[in-house]
Amino acid sequence: MIRATFFENKSGELQGFIVEGHAGFAPAGEDIVCAGVSALVQTAVVGLKHFLTTAPLVENRTKSKDSVFVKLKLPDHLNEGDRRTAQVLLKTLELGMQGIAGGYGEYLVVRRCQNV
Repeated sequence: MIRATFFENKSGELQGFIVEGHAGFAPAGEDIVCAGVSALVQTAVVGLKHFLTTAPLVENRTKSKDSVFVKLKLPDHLNEGDRRTAQVLLKTLELGMQGIAGGYGEYLVVRRCQNV
């Protein structure tokens, strides 16, 4: 199962995410759930790096050949324009993940929690 956790501040603004696991819908290389999630995550990371004036902190590692771990955290002090851009990109990622979870909920769980 893939677990996608989005972190928000007390105002409800998204501050980052962690995506980890493997869907298990099909064998590695044939898993459409993993492929969809991977495409969304990679696009969000590339978009945030490209459009923000200060790049987010990204940790990307492979736990095993068919399990992924990506953690992204926005910089603490973004200007207003970067904050708006980051919210649009992160919320779009979250909506895309929720769309996949709507059809494949046993393979992908999406949740939000507050930063601690």
